[in-house]
Amino acid sequence: MGNVLLAIPHRSPLGVFSLLVFVLVALACTAITWRRPALGLAALLACEPFEWAHDLGPTQITLGKVALIGAIAGLIVRRSSLQPLRSVAVRPIVFGALAIAVVTALTAIPATYIDATARETLKALEYLGVFGVAALATRDERDESLVVNGLGILALVVCGLAVAELSRSASSGIIIAGRTIPRIAGPLEGPNQLAGYLDLVTMLFFAYAIVRRDVFSRCVLVVAFVTDVLTLSRAGFAGIAAGALVVFLARGDTRISRRFAIASGAVFAALAIAAVRFGFAARFFTTNEVRRENGLGTRSELWTAAVTLWRKDPALGIGAGNFELQLPAAGLIGVRTHANSVYFQSLAEGGIALFSAVVWTFVSAIALALRDARRSVFLLGFAGAAAAFAIHQIGDDLTFFPKVGTLWAALLGMAVARIAALRPSPQSV
Repeated sequence: MGNVLLAIPHRSPLGVFSLLVFVLVALACTAITWRRPALGLAALLACEPFEWAHDLGPTQITLGKVALIGAIAGLIVRRSSLQPLRSVAVRPIVFGALAIAVVTALTAIPATYIDATARETLKALEYLGVFGVAALATRDERDESLVVNGLGILALVVCGLAVAELSRSASSGIIIAGRTIPRIAGPLEGPNQLAGYLDLVTMLFFAYAIVRRDVFSRCVLVVAFVTDVLTLSRAGFAGIAAGALVVFLARGDTRISRRFAIASGAVFAALAIAAVRFGFAARFFTTNEVRRENGLGTRSELWTAAVTLWRKDPALGIGAGNFELQLPAAGLIGVRTHANSVYFQSLAEGGIALFSAVVWTFVSAIALALRDARRSVFLLGFAGAAAAFAIHQIGDDLTFFPKVGTLWAALLGMAVARIAALRPSPQSV
């Protein structure tokens, strides 16, 4: 966690001009998706990090949300086939995605704060919509290169904005050995969220870099990895290590070009020297926690509270979105935050039902992607990305944040389409 300095988010009411912009974005995404579904998906992913949020009553309208509405409308006009979602080969993943949304809604039964549960249910439905759009758009396009290349360009922009924070005041920082070390976040909510976003990007382009060996993939890989490290996220670093191992093992052939090996070694050496020189090497090699500030808590405190609250209703938990509001009942006074672990968060808010759905989705996604990893470079990269994301979320709840959760849902939907295409069955209609 760290001694974090957080900026107060600026809230803007929805006005005539902003409403007009949102309507135009939705219509543009509808037209784009109707003509080229992959471009519609790429536009959706491009809108999400730059949400441009405006308040509408108790909720917010963002570029990502209206782009999703437009993409769905475009697919409806196009009459896209639901075949990828009906395929027997991907039923475990589809079941997991549906189960997360359904169980999240069911937690309204034990919930104390229904408005919070409604917010999280709408978020789960938003992810389900992105998942479906990605699956159908990828199936219609038959080649994920357009979306992947678009994601690479987007990642370079996000990384550039994040690294630029080093030249001015970063949104947060951590004190190590008496020195304040900035933690970059870019357009995302915080350093850990940026690390989670880049975990997915790094592993995807790691696969493309070692298989296709093109300059663009290697550039995206290096920039994303270096930026990921600069977030100082220990969970993110662990995720990347696990994801890279999965990619190497799944590929089978671990040979890489000499120049790529030398370049990778140089990057690691430069980072190691910088870590020692500026005193933050110990950040990655300790499990010690920094005391909380500004309504945050250490992971040990939050995880203990999560188990305490889960015991109130082991089956369905205390209700989605209720964790931060019920922390005082678990003994954490003056603390209001999520559990800093998707597993503890889902256990506390959704009980065994939601926890099982989350774990099932990760396991089925990784297992099914690995089965066809040698037949598809995208699935090879996705297997590593899913493993990195699953490991990272032991120490962070990344899907709590739509900017990260949307990218995960999109990649999951794309993986479903690729698996369904590689393993057609007579039951698929």
